[in-house]
Amino acid sequence: MAKLVGTRGCGYVKSAEFIFNFNDTAVDALTGVIKTFGSNFNDAIVLDCINLPVGTQLLGGGLVVETQGVGPTAYTVKLGIPGNDAVYLAATSLLTAAGTRTDLPLTLSYLGGLGSNNGANIRMTIASTVANATAGRFRINVMYKLDGQVMEATPS
Repeated sequence: MAKLVGTRGCGYVKSAEFIFNFNDTAVDALTGVIKTFGSNFNDAIVLDCINLPVGTQLLGGGLVVETQGVGPTAYTVKLGIPGNDAVYLAATSLLTAAGTRTDLPLTLSYLGGLGSNNGANIRMTIASTVANATAGRFRINVMYKLDGQVMEATPS
């Protein structure tokens, strides 16, 4: 059995963000086809939007609507990892007012966000119905730390 002592070092909190507009394009992670983020409602893009290193522990983050989505009757984004596409954020409307922030509900049910501890990237899934989007700008941001990384030491 190991004898434990108090922490003598700390690592910096890091952050990453992904900003996208309704008419931007990217290569879909599942099909390899170039799709939009809503300007063609049939696209339903799936994108690994934030690449995370092995040992990542998510501490927080959120979705910010910078310009309200316009056009579709339903226009949502969800955030997760391959195999669990909504572990970080269930389907959330992009039709909310500009300035709306939805925090990632990191709870003990995911052990403080260990979903990406094995290096799984954050996967975004966009879905919309009935009509093409004609406006919308959005920002996804996350804060994280790396297991075992120490940048400062505290003397004993």
